[in-house]
Amino acid sequence: MKRTASTLGPLALLAILGAAPAGAQQLVPGTWTGTMTPPGGAAIDVTFEVAQASGVPSVVMHAEDIEGEMEFRDVEVEEGQMTFWWEPGVRVDCTLFANDSGGFEGKCTDGTGPNGEGSLVMLPPAPGL
Repeated sequence: MKRTASTLGPLALLAILGAAPAGAQQLVPGTWTGTMTPPGGAAIDVTFEVAQASGVPSVVMHAEDIEGEMEFRDVEVEEGQMTFWWEPGVRVDCTLFANDSGGFEGKCTDGTGPNGEGSLVMLPPAPGL
């Protein structure tokens, strides 16, 4: 039986809406580890709870010496680059790049210049954990 354009249209639309954007990458779900280095400070050990829902990544960072969780907003992973923002009192924008360990690392800034820059390193969970 032949399908007409009118019956294929809704199917094509569902396929397009359900697909991740071209070039988008998936983050491995689970507990990631790493460090956060605030501007002018020393590195702090952190963990990241990474999840995926319908191809959309979510990341929540936890630091032992900092109360509460820090949720990353508008997380996008595309072509070896991860961007997001979070708000620990002021908005901080981050751009991380894929590294050799399968994770990401890069700079985060509050937009005030070099004195407002820190860094973040994310390492994926070991395979099979």
